[in-house]
Amino acid sequence: MSPRQKEPLTYEHALLGFLHETPMHAYALHQRIILSPFGQVWHIKQSALYAMITRLQELSFITVSAAADDARGKRYLSITDEGIAVFETWCQSPVDHLRDIRIEFLAKLYFTLRCYPKYATRLLELQHVACTSWLAQLSTPKQTESYITMVHTYRRGQIEAAIRWIDECRQLAAE
Repeated sequence: MSPRQKEPLTYEHALLGFLHETPMHAYALHQRIILSPFGQVWHIKQSALYAMITRLQELSFITVSAAADDARGKRYLSITDEGIAVFETWCQSPVDHLRDIRIEFLAKLYFTLRCYPKYATRLLELQHVACTSWLAQLSTPKQTESYITMVHTYRRGQIEAAIRWIDECRQLAAE
């Protein structure tokens, strides 16, 4: 991937995850997303899905082909070796920002548990380390303005809540 190309977004990685499980056509992919537990985290319109499919194809992460035995001309999507490599790396990396836990980390955890269960504990450990680092880097505000104190308290509470949740997930993954 050249430096000018943007990395795929979380949603595109999620599409790679579903295609990693099995090749399928776009409508089936949309239905799989909606009906899977991942559908509780992420909602996508079919038109947005098609745009993401085009982008993944342009990045050579998926291929699109017509099935020889399908008279309706459905186009089947398959993940490429490059797509698998990108997806696997993504699954093993913690998120860089607290705001990304709500969707991106939950997506990573979902697919890691499904596709690479042996990496799930490690992903949770890495995210725990990242969150602990964020907490350590959160400096006490020098101003005594109540709003600044409220923002600081909120941020600290969010990070601490994420750490507690990750610890609970680590326990569940160990069972």
